[in-house]
Amino acid sequence: MREFQGKAALAVGALYVGFVGWSVYGAIWPVETYAFRMVHMAFIYALALIVYPIRPKAGRWALGVDLLLAILGVAAIAYGFIDMDQFIRRSTLPERYDMVFGIMAMLLLLEISRRTVDNTFTLVVIGFLIYTLYGNYCPDIISHKGYDLDRIVGHMYMTLEGIFGVPLSVSASFVMLFVVYGTFMDVAGAGGFWLDLSMATMGRQSASAGRGAVITSALLGGPQGSGVATTMSVTPIMWPILKKAGYTPNMAAGLIATGGIGAVLSPPLMGAAAFLIMQFLGVSFWDVVVMVTIPTVLYYVGTLFMVELEARRHSFAPPDTEHKTVRKVMATKGYHLISIVVLVAILVIWNKSPEYAALGAIGATILTSFLSRDRNEWLTPKRIVVAMVEGAKNMLPVAVLLAAAGLIVGTFTLTGLGLKISSIIMAVSGGSVLAALVLSLLASMLIGLSLPITATYIMTVVMVAPALVKIGVPMHVAHLLVFYFAVLSEVSPPVGLSPCAAAAVTGGNPFGSMMQAWKYSLPAFLVPFFFSATPVGYNLLIVGSNWIGLIQALVTSLCALFFLSLGIIGYLRKKFPMIERILLMVVALAMVIAPIGPSIEGLAPLLAGIVMIVYHWHTSRVSAQNGCTAART
Repeated sequence: MREFQGKAALAVGALYVGFVGWSVYGAIWPVETYAFRMVHMAFIYALALIVYPIRPKAGRWALGVDLLLAILGVAAIAYGFIDMDQFIRRSTLPERYDMVFGIMAMLLLLEISRRTVDNTFTLVVIGFLIYTLYGNYCPDIISHKGYDLDRIVGHMYMTLEGIFGVPLSVSASFVMLFVVYGTFMDVAGAGGFWLDLSMATMGRQSASAGRGAVITSALLGGPQGSGVATTMSVTPIMWPILKKAGYTPNMAAGLIATGGIGAVLSPPLMGAAAFLIMQFLGVSFWDVVVMVTIPTVLYYVGTLFMVELEARRHSFAPPDTEHKTVRKVMATKGYHLISIVVLVAILVIWNKSPEYAALGAIGATILTSFLSRDRNEWLTPKRIVVAMVEGAKNMLPVAVLLAAAGLIVGTFTLTGLGLKISSIIMAVSGGSVLAALVLSLLASMLIGLSLPITATYIMTVVMVAPALVKIGVPMHVAHLLVFYFAVLSEVSPPVGLSPCAAAAVTGGNPFGSMMQAWKYSLPAFLVPFFFSATPVGYNLLIVGSNWIGLIQALVTSLCALFFLSLGIIGYLRKKFPMIERILLMVVALAMVIAPIGPSIEGLAPLLAGIVMIVYHWHTSRVSAQNGCTAART
């Protein structure tokens, strides 16, 4: 990003504040849909083209070019306001100037995507646009008649199906306010509170350092809602502690990245995809929070199982840090929880929209900041502006990604590609739910190799969810499944942004850190299968569940996660033989399709796992007694 000084910095800062202010205005006073999204897009063009140079370390000449491009981007939006009603009506038959400004808007969107997201994602978007234009040359299974340029421009630029579609609506309405809320909490010093709270709860045992890394990521990541941001916030703090405990650079980077990725799943501030789920399913934000709660807990429980067992195997040292009690931390900094309580109260008790909840939480953060003993954490008017600017900076790449993703969604709605791919999944799976789930995982992993989480979710949900619904999986389960798989794609080798970012701090090898992150998150890969493979598992999402089914699914999930963790680490009181490790992993996988219940298939996997653990415990005890006897002799 360019660094501005003097009047230029003030001008760009004013744009940032306006970028945030427009979303705040739209949350308080209703704005016509087209106008609200188009003004948001105008801010994106203006800021992205000015703040991100045409190439790194570009000379002063580039600023003039970028200013011209920013003006053209804003002009492409302003053109639609000249006669909005006629502009919308002409979408099926665009006129000459509609084509000029529409093509300009799409090309500039691709350019800011290249600058702010990455080349790979931009090439994927271009590929979809080419498919829309030349679909008649594709294989029969995904071919379509091919659309003329005027039809594509009209659909992508002049309707609410392309650039100004649902992803941009989510960006302007929800994601902006929640990102800014996270920034306000950060400026008010909440990060230190989450760190102190996790340190106070982790104890002084061999697993305490790893436990602290996971707990810190979970607590800090909830308000941030970004895996990479959480990873980069936690790594500098936890790496020295993990290093003293005995973790290698790769292990530490992988563990922190695994915890950080869970932040995208963690309520109350999840990633942008959670707000897309809300829009696609037509449910409240609180419904999404409720649905992801137990899967998020299981994600972290699986990671903690791995941490505890690995600490036993390697005999890590307890952390040597100043011990603070939970009571002391809550007494001095517990006021940071008030804004989250306000957020939940507005959503649940007053049944208001997420926008109102975010505004209420921001207001509570401002007021409670003055309870801090450190005046540098008070949210004075000057620091409020600083927080707004930082929030807008964090939001800009996300907003660009969501706007560009609108072109992908527009391709699916125009060509029907999603239904074609759903038919392929149906045919290959043969109607088997488990086979369709595995195919969904593979699709998410492949797409997620080159795309961020939100883009992966958008692409896979329109392809996978319809197929899953056709074979009997409930709609909300299908969407949560795709969301979870999209998140897990972020820690899957050979591409993982969070492990690479953490490795840069710990000095580890990027690929080695990715493999460690994959290892720590392997139990979490079972979680989406738990809540989607069987009707009993659906209860984990709480929606329409019964308590008996919920308990049955929860106990099954916890036992399977423990068995799988034992199989991966291969150590409890001593090392497991390889055959026992494999059997434990098979038992865990079997419990996905055979939940614990009063039947042979419901009890056999559980009993098999328990027998192996009891046998292991007995043999290790006998070995220890024999060792003591030999020592005495």
